[in-house]
Amino acid sequence: MREKGSHPVVWPKVPVEPGFRSWLTNAPERQLLVVVRTLTTVNRLQDILTLTSADLRIQTTFTFDEARPGILSAGVSDALRALRVAVTPWEQAAKNTFDLILAASENDALHELNGPILLVPHGIGYQKYYPGGRVTSGMDPDRLVHHDRVIPAAIALSHSVQREQLKSACPEALDRAVVVGDPCHDRMMASRHRVAAYRAALGAGDRKVVVIASTWGRHSLYARQPRLPHRLLSELPLDDFQIVLTLHPGVWAAHGPWQLESWLRPELAAGLTLIPPDHGWQAALLAADCVLSDQGSAALYAAAAGKPVLLAPSAAPTTVDDSPLAMLTRATAEVADSGLREQIDAAIENHSPERYRPIVDQAVEDAASGQRLGDVLYDLLDLKQPDPRPDFPPVPEPAPVTHPVAALAAGWDETGKLVRFPASTRPEGLRHRHVLAHADQATLRDLDGAAIVFAEASDRFDELLTHWPLARLVAAPAPGGCLARVRDLGDFLLSAEIDPTLLASHLHLLLASHADVEGTHAVNGRPVTVSRC
Repeated sequence: MREKGSHPVVWPKVPVEPGFRSWLTNAPERQLLVVVRTLTTVNRLQDILTLTSADLRIQTTFTFDEARPGILSAGVSDALRALRVAVTPWEQAAKNTFDLILAASENDALHELNGPILLVPHGIGYQKYYPGGRVTSGMDPDRLVHHDRVIPAAIALSHSVQREQLKSACPEALDRAVVVGDPCHDRMMASRHRVAAYRAALGAGDRKVVVIASTWGRHSLYARQPRLPHRLLSELPLDDFQIVLTLHPGVWAAHGPWQLESWLRPELAAGLTLIPPDHGWQAALLAADCVLSDQGSAALYAAAAGKPVLLAPSAAPTTVDDSPLAMLTRATAEVADSGLREQIDAAIENHSPERYRPIVDQAVEDAASGQRLGDVLYDLLDLKQPDPRPDFPPVPEPAPVTHPVAALAAGWDETGKLVRFPASTRPEGLRHRHVLAHADQATLRDLDGAAIVFAEASDRFDELLTHWPLARLVAAPAPGGCLARVRDLGDFLLSAEIDPTLLASHLHLLLASHADVEGTHAVNGRPVTVSRC
């Protein structure tokens, strides 16, 4: 039994306990404490920490108040473990003194901590009310002031117009305001040259990327239109469009990863690309050709990146009146109830990258937050800034959840183009519609009704034709194209540097339309040579 008042044995002695500093290999001059409350704050603070994390003079430690967690705090401990950061319990942090404390939420008991606090917003500025009231998130006077003392040493604003917001919400804290811009915005802008890498990480190829970016809560796009991913997969041909879903970390925290991925299992099987909550959403927005969103910060970040944006219908009651998000809502078309293909095509074709610039300029002062934040951080740390001064690195490539589409419905559309959709969406209006199913990945239902069974090797052709008597042909990849065996007609080689499953469907369409099979054809404008083997 430990003595009353002594430290719990679970408290780590290093790196924060002063009496054990001699055990540290490096001898940092300053101790920086990072307070995290939700996955959103974890993600937000990582952008800022890129400005200090490589400085040998600074030891960074994280803390999380597990005894008084936020409503959407699930997953924080796992995220900290994944980051492999030093973590100290809240009670231990409160008994020590730090040279700087960095926080992205005023909802923790920050008054219990010892050291100058830099409070930053966890979205793009201060554009949300707390649910059920008119208190601006990030500017709650009951949390910014304790016993007549303003808790933060500095309150970061993304734009100077937010001074009036702070003055109205908590006038006592106005002299703590510092305009630093938005680090997430600036890091994204510093990553635009890597769009090709982000598209490659998503597996986009030459397809247009349509991103669904939903915030959390009942007024979010995902809450209002949970079938939107299915609708997009049903209306947009998968060879022309990639559908990407990124959900606010609060959605993951509220429902759990297992539940979300279970709810989305049919869409994932149909080709939906899902961005995990820890990172990847910024890269997905940068890779997007069009973004469908709501009144969350992602919509403004997409607009700032010059992307066409369509928003969920009607305003959310939590959006601050006359905020840039409210302005964006008034300036942006709503996601349609029907005709999504036409709406998205028009949004892309008619968009000007500078369309939303006047609105974005009301949310973010300029693109110099690295310099401004660096000034504030090192001033509070009482350290000379490194030379050269650190800059924001590009955002990391996404590591999405994605699955191959095991069954495809294909046919000619009204223009004569070969188009394909996930078989589960049951597309209508295709001439000579048929299903291609992968021999080892598709369900029994898909294979039972498939006109084409696709395998990875041609030595299984006889077996597959016997096992699936309704299949008209079987196919497999071949050097430079696709090898197919047609029931009662023999083998054909389709030569073209094209997806072999697309070539197999082309052969089926030639047979179904009684066209001449052998010779050179065009598949969506690309030449294909078909010959007997």
